[in-house]
Formats: sequence, C-alpha cells, structure tokens
Amino acid sequence: MKIVWIVLAVVVAMAGVHRLQVSIDEQRSEGTAVRSLMHLPDGEVLKFVSLGYQNVVADLIWLRIIQVFGDRTVTEDGYNWIYNALDAVTTLDPQFVQAYLAGSMTLTVMADHVEQSNRILEKGIAADLEEWRIPFTLGFNYFNFLRDYRHAAKYVEMAATMPGTPDWLPLLAARLHVQADAPQLALEFITRVYEATTDEGLKAKLEIRIKEVMIERDLMAMKRAVERYQVRHGSRPERLSQLVETGILKHIPLEPFGGTYTLDSETTELSSSSRPERMKVYHPHQRKQDG
Repeated sequence: MKIVWIVLAVVVAMAGVHRLQVSIDEQRSEGTAVRSLMHLPDGEVLKFVSLGYQNVVADLIWLRIIQVFGDRTVTEDGYNWIYNALDAVTTLDPQFVQAYLAGSMTLTVMADHVEQSNRILEKGIAADLEEWRIPFTLGFNYFNFLRDYRHAAKYVEMAATMPGTPDWLPLLAARLHVQADAPQLALEFITRVYEATTDEGLKAKLEIRIKEVMIERDLMAMKRAVERYQVRHGSRPERLSQLVETGILKHIPLEPFGGTYTLDSETTELSSSSRPERMKVYHPHQRKQDG
C-alpha cells in the first residue's frame, strides 16, 4: 500500500512539470515566446507530495528550466515563470548550488530581473551552503545593477570569509568600501564574475557587458581630459585629437565594439557610435513604467 502512495505522490508532483513542458513545446512549435507558464505547483506543495523524492523532482524541473535559458523568445512572463520554477527547485533541494548561481545570473544578465535574482541568492545564503560564489554574485548585483556599494561590500566580505575563496576577494571587498562609481573597479568586478561563470550563454552576455563598462571608463576619462583642456586653454576642444596634440591624453582609446568615440564641440558631450546611450543604473519600477 505504501508504494502505491509513493507512486501516486510522484505522479502528482510531476503532473505540473509535464504540463509545463507541454506548454513550452507547444509555444515553441508555434514560434511564439514562452509566456506565463504558471502550471508548476508551489515548492512547498511539491515538497509535501514528493514524500522523500524532493531531489528527483528538483532535478526534473531543473531540466525543464535549462531548456529555456537563453531562449530569445522568452518574454517578461517567461522569466517570471523561470523565477517561480527556481524558487520551487531550491525549496525542494536547498543544496542545489547551480540553481542559485546559473538561475540568478540568467535573471539579471538575460532579463534584468534584479530583485528576483537577489531573492534567489538570499535564499542560497540562508541555506548556509558555504559556497562563496553565492554571496559574491549577490554583491555583484548590488554593485553592477543597483549601485549600492555598501551592500556590495557586505556580501563580498561575506564571500571572502568562506572556504575556497580566491586570494583577490578580500582586496576587492576592501576597494568596494573606498571606491564608488569607479569604472575600473566595475571592470575588475565583472571580469571576476565572467571568470567564475561556466555557462557559455551567460559568458557571451557578460563579454558584451565588459565592453560596455570599458566604454563608460573611456568616456569618463575623456570627459576629465576635456575639462582639463578647457581650464588650460579657456575654450572647448573642437575635436578629440586636440586632447592628444596638447599632451593631455597619450592617445584616444579604441572603442571596444569597433566603433568610434565622438565629441560634440558645442556641448562637449562624448559618445560612442556603437553604444549611443550611456549605461544606466537599474531602477526596480522602470520596467513597469517603460511597459
């Protein structure tokens, strides 16, 4: 009789997963984006009905999740589903390190869902896994997306106290306390995240972000050079080459995407031809307003 109940429980637990997969397959076959796929039961419900098979159910759900990672057709609702599925997976298996790491990075790098990413990472910290990459990634979110350097330093320091941390981590934590809005530090931080990431899709996105940070670094450096030129000569430079001709800059930096940097001689505004808009700080309610 007991085995009957176990089989029944697993069937019930996986019913949501099966229905979810059918929805994904149907929508992909139609060539449309993955929409609101809220068929998956709550993690606590799955935990209750799985009767000791939580890890098996978590693995099966995870296999469904990774099928939509990086899919360009995934919509806002699709990423909301991914968050709910990640929450269920980590409720079923709180030791599932990859779900915390790859899941949280997907929510930010692919979808800009920073708050949801942070909730997954905070859940990983609460699970007391002693995995330094979890608080490190949370610190990265606070630094890169929220520009909250105090919380960034807090979580990087937490990561630095855990087993197996790299030698550079305590130094990075210290620098976060004394440097705010520093592009070179941002470049170092995001490069470390890139090196710690194993998912190729995420690495490709991070490569783009690294180049965007390089552009921001270059634009800030050239802005300072323009200001020095104005102080020295009492007028605005008409072209960037004048910054080199007058010895203020050794050279004009190469634009990392292969574009060019330009100077508006009337306003002294600097821009990149490949990224006309400057990097922006993430705002939690901006997505709703834009929509």
